[in-house]
Amino acid sequence: MNNYQVVTTITMPIELQQRLERQAKNQSISINQLINYLLTVQLTQLEMINSLESKLSQKSLPELKTKVSAILEGIPSRKVPDWDLDFGEVR
Repeated sequence: MNNYQVVTTITMPIELQQRLERQAKNQSISINQLINYLLTVQLTQLEMINSLESKLSQKSLPELKTKVSAILEGIPSRKVPDWDLDFGEVR
């Protein structure tokens, strides 16, 4: 695979640019590296969501429920520790 690079100019609010500059400085990387990283992460997430939505749209709800139930039934049960039962309680 060839790894060609292109230069793209984008318009963004000044506040967003300043936030990006601060984060790039905090990470000790260039703003270009930060933007490339953030775009890659976000695009990968969007592609994954689209892929999952596409696969799920081909399934029926009862079929999905049956498969999830089978997975959950395969999980061994175990006693929940007492310290974990209080989670979320305000004392």
